[in-house]
Amino acid sequence: MNSIQYLVNSILGVYLLVVMFRMWLQYCQADFYNPISQAVVKLTDPVLNPIRKTFKPRKNMDIAALIFVFVVGLVKYPLLAILGGKWSFDGVVENLGLFTVVGILTVIKIWGEMILYVIFIGAILSWFRRGNDPLSYLLYQLGEPVLRPIRRLLPKTGMIDFSPMILAFVLFWLDKVMYDIIPYGIWKIV
Repeated sequence: MNSIQYLVNSILGVYLLVVMFRMWLQYCQADFYNPISQAVVKLTDPVLNPIRKTFKPRKNMDIAALIFVFVVGLVKYPLLAILGGKWSFDGVVENLGLFTVVGILTVIKIWGEMILYVIFIGAILSWFRRGNDPLSYLLYQLGEPVLRPIRRLLPKTGMIDFSPMILAFVLFWLDKVMYDIIPYGIWKIV
């Protein structure tokens, strides 16, 4: 991967995380007046508002964000290959089915990464911050839908909450499972 490919890949990866974060904000019904939420909304509105004219949100799910992540996942690797000078338009057309699968897998992987970052940052901040600051409250709102079912299954252990560790372990394990079950190293390039 040359420097241009690396730069484009990094920028697209970070922006896809922000877009997925926006989708999760809406799904969790997090506080949209939070300064961090407002920044995410301002960063993602230019690309999501035109898509929302066609694909309206349903049941707190921002369909436009998911479609954007899918489409960027679909065109990301042909774009990187073209930037590297190793692919032609004919190769893109021949592998359109493969890139569709890569787009779907991109949505899954970006969601998992976003949840992992929310859980890790929330867990680390819980060690140092005890107050009601906007970041901690937002991370609590975003982590609660996936941590609550785990907490119900675990026995009460006092002050230590093991649910973030279990969720992180499950996400890492699912990542390894995806490496094993998806052929040709496709999960690696997603």
